Amino acid sequence: MRTDTQLISCGNCGAESRFPAPAHAEEREPPDLDTRPGEPLRATLPFWIKRCPACGYCADEIHTVHEQAGPVIDSQVYQNQLSDARFPEKANEFICYALILERVGQLADAGWTAMHAAWICDDSASLEAAALCRQMALRAWSAGKVQGQAFHETHESEFLIVSDVHRRLGEFEHALTACNLGSEGEDLPDLLDHCFRLERALIARKDAGRGSLRDLAIFNTSAGD
Repeated sequence: MRTDTQLISCGNCGAESRFPAPAHAEEREPPDLDTRPGEPLRATLPFWIKRCPACGYCADEIHTVHEQAGPVIDSQVYQNQLSDARFPEKANEFICYALILERVGQLADAGWTAMHAAWICDDSASLEAAALCRQMALRAWSAGKVQGQAFHETHESEFLIVSDVHRRLGEFEHALTACNLGSEGEDLPDLLDHCFRLERALIARKDAGRGSLRDLAIFNTSAGD
């Protein structure tokens, strides 16, 4: 993928650094059940986060910073996370940003940022690290829901995502419970209904691998046989 670079000043410490600026990419392939986009957008994931090499501030856009972020960045927990050997380097950057988002109360976004870290771990086959990131995402979303923060478009789609996350964790009973709760309502959109059916089939097989909307056509054909 062709990339240019851009000079950006860190909103936390003011240091200037150059960062890759990848060419625009659209999603041409179907997304995963947990919403991870298909290619070629999928390949841009590492560019979704930036890290200031001077102070370690990590964010999607580091030229701005929340007024409460400073103490988080300076904390030992944050600084240790930057170099946590259990995770790929880029995953640590996403996790650090999630720590900031949690502190400032943006819990839905913190959950998604932890999920982005999980996807990085998936790509490097770091299974234990991916599981820790998914657990972090579930905790953030759960805490956010208590405060009235939605993390996806509809109540039903949230259940689908939660079901998929539990399935990827090998927590098949929790996955099935979320799947059933999300699909019990009336007037469920056809696409969402098909996704729940696919999710339920993966759960029944105890399949903890990636699930994609590209599998819907195959699944619907086999289900109709």
